[in-house]
Amino acid sequence: MRDEIERVIKELRLDRSRVFEVSHLQYASIIRRIEQTFVKNGGSLHWSNIEMRFAPSLSVKTQYIGDHPMWISELERIIPDTLHYVLFEDNVDMRAKYWVYEMRPREMITVLSEVEMLHDFYIVSKKMKWLISECHEDIVYFVGDVIDISKLEQ
Repeated sequence: MRDEIERVIKELRLDRSRVFEVSHLQYASIIRRIEQTFVKNGGSLHWSNIEMRFAPSLSVKTQYIGDHPMWISELERIIPDTLHYVLFEDNVDMRAKYWVYEMRPREMITVLSEVEMLHDFYIVSKKMKWLISECHEDIVYFVGDVIDISKLEQ
């Protein structure tokens, strides 16, 4: 997965100040913060969107995107034009592994459009205000109170 992401970034000459991999030394603390903020009882991020294990105190909206797989083209309209965490799920030895990047919406759209997504991905506000997750069952979860998805429904 990481090789594919890096290939897209290099081939399309994306600006590395707008899309870059987070230091591997920060991976564990970022994932832990995300899980403590968004997952019920601080559980595993991997199961959160499959079994609706998001923190009960947070608003969760769902959207079926089977008929609109390119919903990601709307990201620039629903999230701020700042750097956000993007976690790409991969499987290593039958366990979830995440590649953690920081990206702005335009670069997210490009990378997510070009990379064949075999597993789930997560977009998270760096201030931990909201989380967006697309799962392999064509459902997108919008977690947190500050995301306006009405633009997706137009």
